[in-house]
Amino acid sequence: MESPQEYQELLNEFKYFKDQHDMIQGQLEILNVSLGTIINSKKTLENIKEGVNQDDEILVPIGGRVYVKASIKDVEKVLLVVPQDVVIEKDLDGAIEFLDTLIEQHNQQIQFMRSQQQNIDVNLQEISQKIQEGYT
Repeated sequence: MESPQEYQELLNEFKYFKDQHDMIQGQLEILNVSLGTIINSKKTLENIKEGVNQDDEILVPIGGRVYVKASIKDVEKVLLVVPQDVVIEKDLDGAIEFLDTLIEQHNQQIQFMRSQQQNIDVNLQEISQKIQEGYT
């Protein structure tokens, strides 16, 4: 049986890794929501490219499940918000390329975060086993 001090240190270490695991889980959820939004935007641009014409009527979301009817004035150009709240204008192909880059970056970040989470899970299992062995 381990000393109470060693046992408390193991519990503190377990809590630290559990907190890290939970933080990464939250970040993964945010990344997945963001990735879904980007993928949806890309699909929308591809649909515009395939069959939307100038002056076609569309629905524009304004928040809270509320939409307004609008007409497209330019099907060749879109506005993209890039880091630091800068807006740039691109043609459809350029916008789709930009979104492809964002999708790839998100996938890399998700992969990295999952890898970090797996490492933390291994540490949690090892500490949990030590705690159980010292407690019995």
